Amino acid sequence: MKIIILEDEGITRQWLKKKLEELSEDYHVEGVFSNGRKALDYLASGKDVDVIFTDIRMPVMDGLEFLEKLLEMGLEPYKVILSAYDEFQYARQAMRLGAQEFVLKPEITKEALKQILGDAAKYLEQRKQEREEKKGKEAEEERGAALAELMKREPGSIKDLAKVFGEKVTEQEARQLVIVDIYLEKQTAREAVEELLLLFLEQEKMRGAFSWSGSRRIILGYLHKADMERTRLIGRLGDILQIHTGIRLYLGISRIQGDGNVKEMYRQAVTARENRVFFGIPGVQQYDDMRISMGQEAGELYFNQDIKEIMGYLQQENYDAAEQMVDAFLDNVKKASYLHPAYVKALCDEILSAYRHNLWEYTLDDEEKERAGGTGFFINKLALEANQGLMEGETPDLEQLIAMVKGEVEELCGLLQKKRGAGQYSAPVKEVMRYVEEHLGERISLEQMADAVFLSKPYLSTLFKKETGKKFSSYLQEMRLEKSSVMLKNSRLTIGEIAEQAGFFDTAHFSKAFKEHYGCSPLEYRKSK
Repeated sequence: MKIIILEDEGITRQWLKKKLEELSEDYHVEGVFSNGRKALDYLASGKDVDVIFTDIRMPVMDGLEFLEKLLEMGLEPYKVILSAYDEFQYARQAMRLGAQEFVLKPEITKEALKQILGDAAKYLEQRKQEREEKKGKEAEEERGAALAELMKREPGSIKDLAKVFGEKVTEQEARQLVIVDIYLEKQTAREAVEELLLLFLEQEKMRGAFSWSGSRRIILGYLHKADMERTRLIGRLGDILQIHTGIRLYLGISRIQGDGNVKEMYRQAVTARENRVFFGIPGVQQYDDMRISMGQEAGELYFNQDIKEIMGYLQQENYDAAEQMVDAFLDNVKKASYLHPAYVKALCDEILSAYRHNLWEYTLDDEEKERAGGTGFFINKLALEANQGLMEGETPDLEQLIAMVKGEVEELCGLLQKKRGAGQYSAPVKEVMRYVEEHLGERISLEQMADAVFLSKPYLSTLFKKETGKKFSSYLQEMRLEKSSVMLKNSRLTIGEIAEQAGFFDTAHFSKAFKEHYGCSPLEYRKSK
């Protein structure tokens, strides 16, 4: 242990030096100084010191100024303040400047010095461990940053990977790289997760590096060993993290490429992890186990037949059967957790595109174009959200997608049935329907409609019932209810405002008619949608 003494009284300096060196041959007093300036020059020359004994009151540079300079230099020896009885206020200030011990000069004994140096040894050992841990953590962070950089680049080389994991890694070992995308359902303390990861890598004797991507995602790269099974190994890591954090995890594992293409492996790990999040199933997904073809070779794609049947029903204008088939398809997709999320979204996009294609064969007004064109917007928005959430892990899940598709199919199906029916009606009935659609919020009577189309009220009533199968009053109420249901889903208007815009007498009349037709109140309907 290297020691220096700062004391302006010569006899005290020599007496203290003698006492310290008598304690043990391992204690070396490297220098004694009469003021802080001389000691500072000694330290500035690069000399190592473990323990400093310093008086407070000294000429040229006192002990307090000396401690301040030590802080500026970033030096952290064990500092002991030597003080007289009347210097307690100075001693307290010295403690705030980083001194570890305060001892009164009359109380300096052999036993006291032995205790001080014993405490100093513990302090120095702790600081050494902290420096080693810091150095190790910095090395881990450097490896993680280097791996993250490789994931952004075009295919790198095996030598690049070897540099990430250390010079002792062979090219053959580097070819066994596996990328794991880990997503935590909630945010937690990084330090705890990092410590668990490092302990796991150490226990399994695995060479690995990791980096955070956002606040809940970790990208881990490790060199796989032939005697390990990837899913079981990473599943165990997931279990350990979940047990100690109490948070559900979703993990995706890449293939072993063997060619240094870290960017492609990262994509695979992300896709596999997205699968778990998309289907709402915590745990591990291996990219190799995901598929879209029904056979080992490139054969018929999953659910391809379902899509063909839905399109067939749409071509036949059998919209009820098409809608039932869509519901069955979505129910079956819930069980197909081996599929790529992007493939499921593509299937849904294909279904909604087929509905749109059929609808565009009709002449649409501006409102109908907006309702029909919105379908593609929702799927594109879903894809955009998936890309934006890629780094953080928050992509739309299957339940959200199913709810969106069902809502859009219901909307488009209603438009298609309405347009198909419009082509079967006579000119007076079409004119009545057009007027009703444009003036729903107003008071409308059959007598008023009869005058508008130059027919008698009884004749128009008979004609309308014959062609539509409904009384005019029933049709009018259904149109008002349909418009109100759309506003409940797509606007923030109050129930009273919706009732008024849809043409009902008052809120009570609207609520009663709505519940009779839909089986629930307007507010319950809005919440469910």
